[in-house]
Amino acid sequence: MTQSFRVRFLPEDKTVQVLEETSLLRAAQEADVYVGAICGGEGVCGKCRIIIREGEVFGESTEYLTRDEIRRGYVLACQVVPRTDLVVEVPPESRLVGYEGIGRDSERFRDFVFRPEELVPRDLCPLVQKYYLRLPEPTIDDPTPDLERLLAAVARQCPGPLQMGLKVIRDLPRQLRHCQKRRRGSKWFWHGAVTATVALRGAVHEVLAVEAEDNSRRSFGLALDIGTTTVVAHLVDLNTGKTVEAAAKYNSQLEYGADVISRINFARQPQGAERLHEAIIHDVEVLIDDLVARTHVGRGDIECVVAAGNTTMLHLLLGLETDLIRMAPFVPVAGSPPPIRAAEVGIRIHPRGLLYVLPMVGSFVGGDITAGILVAGIHKREELSLLLDIGTNGEVVLGSQEFLMACSASAGPAFEGGSVTCGMRATAGAIDSVRIGSPRFMIRVTTIEDAAPVGICGTGLIDLLAELFLAGLIDRNGHFQVHLAPERFRKNPLDGRPEFCLISGREVGSPRDVILRQCDIENLIRTKASIYAAIDSLVTGVGVSYADIHHVFIAGAFGNRLDVENCITIGLLPDMPPEKIHFIGNSSVSGAKKVMLSQAQYQEAQQIRERITYRELMVDPNYMEKFTSACFLPHTDVQRFPRVLARFKERSGREHPSFVR
Repeated sequence: MTQSFRVRFLPEDKTVQVLEETSLLRAAQEADVYVGAICGGEGVCGKCRIIIREGEVFGESTEYLTRDEIRRGYVLACQVVPRTDLVVEVPPESRLVGYEGIGRDSERFRDFVFRPEELVPRDLCPLVQKYYLRLPEPTIDDPTPDLERLLAAVARQCPGPLQMGLKVIRDLPRQLRHCQKRRRGSKWFWHGAVTATVALRGAVHEVLAVEAEDNSRRSFGLALDIGTTTVVAHLVDLNTGKTVEAAAKYNSQLEYGADVISRINFARQPQGAERLHEAIIHDVEVLIDDLVARTHVGRGDIECVVAAGNTTMLHLLLGLETDLIRMAPFVPVAGSPPPIRAAEVGIRIHPRGLLYVLPMVGSFVGGDITAGILVAGIHKREELSLLLDIGTNGEVVLGSQEFLMACSASAGPAFEGGSVTCGMRATAGAIDSVRIGSPRFMIRVTTIEDAAPVGICGTGLIDLLAELFLAGLIDRNGHFQVHLAPERFRKNPLDGRPEFCLISGREVGSPRDVILRQCDIENLIRTKASIYAAIDSLVTGVGVSYADIHHVFIAGAFGNRLDVENCITIGLLPDMPPEKIHFIGNSSVSGAKKVMLSQAQYQEAQQIRERITYRELMVDPNYMEKFTSACFLPHTDVQRFPRVLARFKERSGREHPSFVR
């Protein structure tokens, strides 16, 4: 007979009853407790660390844990199942502080999600518009039916083909007239003053609603950035084009995997796709609740949603099959889905409100990149420009008004906190900047929210790698130079290789040391090499040089906090003057707003997708050669990086030892 056990999770103090073969990661999901699992429970990331406080478990989970951690009760949640009732603690490094509360998340992301200085487009002509109409009363001489009478009035404001749903048509007589019930039948009185809500839907305009009052000044839209890590929502006044308020939260799908491949794999499990779809719809609903509560805008006043995101996230939002995205020939279900009723996917706005999705280029270049091109305007520029979106997948676009070429590199989760021993998301306690100076390699760090350091996020990892290199503590291969500062190194108990101790937990009151291992450096170098090789493949493939590129636009939250010089130092970005590099913030949500507020921009987004030539790096014979050449600091060919040579010499007064032949 199958047994079941009670599992209590601390510090949330949530309890769940699970069957004996249920992993503790799955138990945490059922209890609605977040436990970081970068790989989605495949057992290959070592991030779902929990502590068994009471009870016994069964399973093997020692590969990613030290002897001291095992002695203190650490296990990997995805690898063990209960054998008794349990009390489990989720340590800080496995949690997302503020994950359960939208208020705190919105404050954390506020600089990223809310930019009130954004300009209202000059061609303000939103996807949904309201018209207040006064229709003449029918007469014996003019017995034009209600429908044709209304459509003729709308057509004068909005030329072109029009359509209207049966439900709206059925209600039309009541909206155009007052009806008084009488003992012998009813009496109808014409008033003819109505507000018609009209939305662009493909090649036609649809009358979404007709209301017997002047409600033309209350019209709102929701712009969404469906990110792999965060979901951002902007509430926009469609009459003025101004952003009323913004909110953000962590994507609840994180518990099923940190990257799109992990989530695609999870979607293949029974009910996996449904759970991922429900998770993102829940997030959108939570964001709408928050925005409605803070602005007193009713859900019914929101008449459209425009969503941008990578191809996998948008497919999960729509409930589309994702398995084909990861399989050759990498064909998504839809590249440019038509507008649909938001209610069809479970988003509760105006009952007939529409959901628009920005067009996707391919399986790994999504609507967020289309939005980025639109915001950066590289498709209109005479000069050559680069657009970069650095994440688990590094998307790159090279182009001008003459051409657009895009590619995607599978960079891996290192800059997202995965595949690095003490790597973590950019949340409270994450080290986000590092400096190593004199004397004796003195270390200075900052952490998010000034909390005690428990790990290091992507920007901190880039800083650390660059600072170690500039200090001479690692060579061009990324190998530790232990003899220069033996007090900063110790032996890794798992493989005997040296590891660098960035922060001693005992000294700062943190539950663990923050360290960098040799294998971590190898993963970081492979990640930066993948992105640089993708850039180089486009540049050389088109037959131009880096000197020909006038602008580099970096999109996303990650870009907002990057140290450009350190990115160049490690060879993540090409060596070019920093003034050419521009951070454009959350271009995904900004692009969604541009489309929402301008029918011309909506058509332009469709045209951008059609103009882009996608270059598949997996079949590019030169990509692997470029990748291998980039697996050094900053590159095999150091002459590509004169600024790095000069920067090291300026700091140390000598040449870097590994540059000397």
